[in-house]
Amino acid sequence: MNEIVLTDEEVISCIRNNECTSKETILQRLKRKIEKYSEKAKSDLQGSKAYNMLIAAYLVALYENIQNAVLFEELPNYWIYRFDLEYDEFSLTMNHIKKYNVHDDMSFQSSIEDAVYKLITIRPKAFSVEQYSKFYDVEQGTVRQWIRRGKIRTAYKEGSEWKIPELTAPPSRGYEGAQYKWLHGVDNLPEEYQYLSNYCIATFFQDRKDKTKFHVLFVSKETFSGGDQSSNKELLLDAKEREKLELFMISHPQIKYAGSII
Repeated sequence: MNEIVLTDEEVISCIRNNECTSKETILQRLKRKIEKYSEKAKSDLQGSKAYNMLIAAYLVALYENIQNAVLFEELPNYWIYRFDLEYDEFSLTMNHIKKYNVHDDMSFQSSIEDAVYKLITIRPKAFSVEQYSKFYDVEQGTVRQWIRRGKIRTAYKEGSEWKIPELTAPPSRGYEGAQYKWLHGVDNLPEEYQYLSNYCIATFFQDRKDKTKFHVLFVSKETFSGGDQSSNKELLLDAKEREKLELFMISHPQIKYAGSII
């Protein structure tokens, strides 16, 4: 499907059809999410009942906060409501659309937003390793091994102890790709990782043919700002090198795992 050019009236119509432009529509969309994860918690088909119950509980809390908040019942043209559901923050934002692209069937393709206002924020609690192991019924040694091997990317250091946000599901078998961001720079880099100061995003993925190898794509500050892509970088690592680099990124306070819940 190809991108098509729309009039202002058509863009406004598409935004209102595809996005949440009123308090009522954002509540309706959240309600469907609550129902979905409540049902998943009941069925527990994949052994993730506790995790899905937590998600449903935080969605209910966000729903109630929005319901009780004083918001625009209907937003002006080119403004939308959006909820972001990340492992360390559930939030409602109000965003201004600068450009809105659709496919030839009028379905959403992409958008550019030039203003984002965070209206409501809920931050999930964090578990200690001991609390996490009890909640998800796994051994503490297993949890620590998951962190060392870069399988729990949401973990962070508080003093000398590891903390894990509640909304962190136990990892599945095999390797899952990941992305990390440090958009505002990173300090205190050891000599072997000094090159990270030239970049702001790193994406990890496993080689399709050789499962013992891992690619890391680094996006430069220039590329992120819309400039030349020639300064980007790619590394090919073995499993130990990949684990070491991911553990460094996980433990660094200025580097954030870019993962969403839903």
